[in-house]
Amino acid sequence: MELVEVLQQIIQDNQKAMQPTDLVVGTVTKVKPLEITTDNQAAPLRSPVLYLTESVIEKKVTSFAHNHNTTHNHIVTDATIQPAGECSTELTDIVCYENGKALPYDGFVTLNRGLEVGDKVFLLRVQRGQKYVVLSRVFQEV
Repeated sequence: MELVEVLQQIIQDNQKAMQPTDLVVGTVTKVKPLEITTDNQAAPLRSPVLYLTESVIEKKVTSFAHNHNTTHNHIVTDATIQPAGECSTELTDIVCYENGKALPYDGFVTLNRGLEVGDKVFLLRVQRGQKYVVLSRVFQEV
């Protein structure tokens, strides 16, 4: 083996050992505490090595207000419209969708649901494979 070939092999082995940043798909196997499995043969990733981004953290709106530039105004609070004039309509049939499926309605508008068991997620492996950033859910089989 020539010196150049030996050096190339050393460089390749070193890069594999460093585990540079990589995109990985995982499955949520437990929510509290959070565990994500990336490989059936490896131990699951647990909360201390997972960094969550905003897109995988639950966000709900409890009330919101708005005005129309017409002949009436009203304030929306917990799914009931408070009349300001003759308007007294109830908010019913509120449906929020995620990936074409209706989310349950419990009096709050879900802007973003938290992670659930079975969710597929994109993970960014960082710090030589010691930490993972949970980027988002995956809605198509990868």
